[in-house]
Amino acid sequence: MAVFCSDIDGTLLNAERTLSQRTIRAIRQFTDAGHTFVLCSSRMPASMRILEALYGGANVPLIAYNGGIVLRSDASVALDVPILPDDALLIYKTCREIELHASFYSGEDWYVWADDKWADRETNNTGVSPNPEFASEYFESGRMRTAPPHKIMCMGDPALIEQLEALLAARPDVVTYRSKDTYLEIANAGCSKGAGLAAMADELGVELADCHFFGDNYNDLPAFDVVGTSVAVANAKDAVLSAATVITGRHHDDGVAEYLEKFLATTKVRTPID
Repeated sequence: MAVFCSDIDGTLLNAERTLSQRTIRAIRQFTDAGHTFVLCSSRMPASMRILEALYGGANVPLIAYNGGIVLRSDASVALDVPILPDDALLIYKTCREIELHASFYSGEDWYVWADDKWADRETNNTGVSPNPEFASEYFESGRMRTAPPHKIMCMGDPALIEQLEALLAARPDVVTYRSKDTYLEIANAGCSKGAGLAAMADELGVELADCHFFGDNYNDLPAFDVVGTSVAVANAKDAVLSAATVITGRHHDDGVAEYLEKFLATTKVRTPID
């Protein structure tokens, strides 16, 4: 059994931000052949399940929030690395003071700052709607301390993003990732896609050296460090391309599907001719 894991945004999705029919078909053929395909993303679990449903993915782990949480096939938690409560509270209070939108993701919950353009954009991108309670209620109820977030996404003016990023540089237990000038993702410094993959491998009883990982961005490098075969899509960052074992086509050209098709073609069992 082969285990292939893939990032989503910038790697697996097409220009319409969904799975192409070719990619769906390739993943189905891969899993029908007895192999395992696992999603590993900064997205929340609900958004990842929408994509899994397109190819019938089930009974496999799910690596969400860049490895901040790993869910078993029965949705129980195999790995849980949330942001420390004190760090989450500091980020909330700072965003409130400088008027920067912040979305808080805790397990299956998503608390937005307000019903604004940033929340609407994320809903459109992920297909998931936020909780009816706002981030202020998450904070005031005390749940931010008892059920701290696995990811905080701050969105807004680049100058405000830089201000928050500079503040958090002095916090050793958080890591920040600037996905766009207007986006700052924040997580526990102890979580990574590499750690998430290690938990996944334990659950499946496989060796990481036998796993493949598809990626495109800097947060995929920890995954590249632990798997046996790292596959970069052609549109990946230069550092990712340099670190990859193999380079496949661009995400908009179904690069992951292309690799799966080649893998299946070379591993196909041939029936002897009588």
